[in-house]
Amino acid sequence: MGDYLFFFYEQSYFNTYLVHVLFLPEIYISIMVSLSATMGLIIMIVWGILSDNTRTKFGRRRPYLLMGIVAGVAMMLFGLSLNYFICLIIDVVIIGLASNAFLVAERSLIPDTVEIEKRGRANGIINSVSYIGLLIGVAFFILVNELFGIPDPRPGQVGTIITQKGHLILFFVGGIVFASVGIIGFLFIKEKPVSEFPEKKKFYSELKQIFNIAELKSHKEFYKILLAMVIFQSGISSIMPFLFIFIFSQGLTTLQLLLMIAIALPGVLVATIYLGRLSDKFGRKRFVPISMIIVSIGYLIMPFASGNYILFTIGLPFVLVGVLSLVTPLNAWSQDLLPEDKRGKFTGILNIVNTVSQIIGSFAGGIVATLFGMPWIFVLGPVFFLASIPLFLKVKETVNL
Repeated sequence: MGDYLFFFYEQSYFNTYLVHVLFLPEIYISIMVSLSATMGLIIMIVWGILSDNTRTKFGRRRPYLLMGIVAGVAMMLFGLSLNYFICLIIDVVIIGLASNAFLVAERSLIPDTVEIEKRGRANGIINSVSYIGLLIGVAFFILVNELFGIPDPRPGQVGTIITQKGHLILFFVGGIVFASVGIIGFLFIKEKPVSEFPEKKKFYSELKQIFNIAELKSHKEFYKILLAMVIFQSGISSIMPFLFIFIFSQGLTTLQLLLMIAIALPGVLVATIYLGRLSDKFGRKRFVPISMIIVSIGYLIMPFASGNYILFTIGLPFVLVGVLSLVTPLNAWSQDLLPEDKRGKFTGILNIVNTVSQIIGSFAGGIVATLFGMPWIFVLGPVFFLASIPLFLKVKETVNL
């Protein structure tokens, strides 16, 4: 929940901050998102190798959860900056370093502690609990929009923007929650005794093995799903940086926002839980193609929904299921393919999915939004989703049916 709230704010409201407070064009969002993704691409592999080979009385993953404190404080400081360069340093360097240490520990702990037969269900539960973070984030968004939303003062612009004070409140909530869950995770999560961990390996030898051909061939199914997920996630990343800017531009009332959430959220929760259960019972890949095709229909509604509340309310649940629910069986599938003694390192490698897709998606979305208008970014989702289906079908099934 804390993870989801924090990164929901970082991926959404850091971007609105650049547009609403610093009054920068969308391409500045693309630059910041891409640099942040590049940092994550490099540093998460480093943290992964280090966590695999950490041996302390507190475990090998838990100490890294405390980096959530650093990332949480940095989020608060972001809301005080009126300089784009300082915003880049905070997001790319400080949050990039600290949050990725937290993430590699958190993500590795899931396959470390949950057996393969229940991993789909576990991911469904984890993702559903994460949506408490989404719900809190949206609740604060509505409250802050009500208290600090003002008409866009720029000539020729319509809709609402949130002031710096409003963003600062959001960032303090996100930062405090993330710092708190880092401490809670460190105090209460239980790992295996140090004596049960595999033998420590040297950092540089582990790093060099990433580029070893024999190592690549021995984990070819992992790299197949990595490629498929990069394409799929690029569809999500082409929309997420701009989604809330698009929602703001609609000038919706608080009542309209609440009604929209009340309609969309139950469907997202049901889809998340059942996709996890179905992937445990019938396998990871069976429902991937049909799910992607169904949600793509909703995405294609959105370019025509600007200014049309009914169409907007119909299309948004499909968008949110695509962004939030489809990852449940895909996460379980990729976790199945992590080598048991190198989960941290391969979790870091798997982060290529999030980082490369952010670079591809944010620039694709930024270019489309600049050339054709923001509503047309939603066409990119189905393009990437459908392109990923043949790649997913080439990955072996990991559940014994």
